[in-house]
Amino acid sequence: MTTPVLTPQDADPVLGPRLQSFLACVCAELAAAGRPVCNCCLVWGSTKPPADFCDCECEGGASGQAWVRLVRLDPQNTQNRTQMMKCQPVRVRAWVEAGVYRCVPVGDDQGNPPTCEERTASALGFIADARALRQAVACCQALRRDRVEFISQDPADVSGGCSGVSVQFTLDL
Repeated sequence: MTTPVLTPQDADPVLGPRLQSFLACVCAELAAAGRPVCNCCLVWGSTKPPADFCDCECEGGASGQAWVRLVRLDPQNTQNRTQMMKCQPVRVRAWVEAGVYRCVPVGDDQGNPPTCEERTASALGFIADARALRQAVACCQALRRDRVEFISQDPADVSGGCSGVSVQFTLDL
């Protein structure tokens, strides 16, 4: 049995297209910052995705992976409910996350740790990624009609030679 492929519109006519368009904004902002990624995906899960493509390098000097994830939906109070034909209006606040994973310097084959210069270069790269993610939230045309509130920006722990950064924001729908 094959699962039918859904379009963002089919999945949810309000949220699906916004998430897909925001993903395009994230990929574009990272590229514009000179930090393109090999994989840029909409992902599902209750936690950040695994760093499956953290160590990849691909065409055009791109590396790593980026994602957009729906974290949760919270109901919103609808004060002035109006009777509709079949359904009551449902308003939600979507919590959305965008993030990037990339390689970080690790020790060499002799067990020597990375140099301060290598660590600094890596940290500055993640700071540039963080700025690009904030820029995607602030400037994405697909989010212009909605009330957007920036919630947090957090670094990811270093694990297996990978680290990253993510941002979360809410979107009232």
